[in-house]
Amino acid sequence: MKRVIVLAASIALTVCLCRHAFAADQQGMMAEAQTAQVAVASDAEAGVEGEPVTCKCPNCGEMINIGRHGQMSGETMNCPHCGKEICTKEEAEKVICFGADMAFMSMYVSRGMTTNNDPVFEPNLWVSYKGFTASFWGNMDLTNYNGMSGNFNEVDYALDYSNSLDKLGYSAGFIYYTFPHTGDNDTAEFYAGLGYDVLLKPKLIVYYDFLQVDGFYGNFAISHSFEVPEFSKAVKASFDLCAQVGMGSKNFNSFNFGCDHTSFSDMVFTASLPVSISDYFTVKPTVSYSTVLDRTIRTKSFKNDNVIWGAVLSASL
Repeated sequence: MKRVIVLAASIALTVCLCRHAFAADQQGMMAEAQTAQVAVASDAEAGVEGEPVTCKCPNCGEMINIGRHGQMSGETMNCPHCGKEICTKEEAEKVICFGADMAFMSMYVSRGMTTNNDPVFEPNLWVSYKGFTASFWGNMDLTNYNGMSGNFNEVDYALDYSNSLDKLGYSAGFIYYTFPHTGDNDTAEFYAGLGYDVLLKPKLIVYYDFLQVDGFYGNFAISHSFEVPEFSKAVKASFDLCAQVGMGSKNFNSFNFGCDHTSFSDMVFTASLPVSISDYFTVKPTVSYSTVLDRTIRTKSFKNDNVIWGAVLSASL
């Protein structure tokens, strides 16, 4: 009888120990699983786990990165620049974005050069996939100021690649410039840019015209966006400010202005109010002040100081 009691006690004790051991193993496995999940989440936030997917925000046009593990299935995300809801994780990983920007401006001023002092129409068509964006941009005179009313006098073709490493954004690309109905020779530029996603979002882009000018033009910009109270769930807006300054190399300034030295050439201040009126359309009233900085260029430039205003209607799919 004592042996039976001892045997029963031994079996009970063994079962109890096994249960505790099994429970401990389960807790250990759960802890490891939680640790793994935290590690994956941390990697996703740091951009380590999986290749990031880059696409162009259809609202503000900024390039954004979406980590493959940054969202749960079916969840949407917001653009870090404008705050607009964009798409699901699955859509982001396979998305090909198409878009068109239709700008109506009071005049055409570029890099301090006044090309047209009267209203112009400037369409831009683009397609973007995983950081690569191909675009077509044109300038059409709406008056007979240059004797070409209703005709395009500039058509540009561009290919851009943009991505980021944490807060450091980078881009590189190629632009081919054509000037129909003008008799001017075509030209082309390579460019590269860096930006940092901190207060005022500083960004520097350097262009090199290798076909006609053999010279450089650099543009440094800062910007800030202020939230505007929502009109409704379907209508969102922000108030955006931007300041940029350009510098031309000796060859660039000589070719464009007849100024034989390197100098800061122009400065532009811009205020805009992009208003999203649906998931696919944005209207952006904008006004800019452009001024020529170099004294020698000011004496040679057609018009040194300009206020340019207009609006851009953007659509995207």
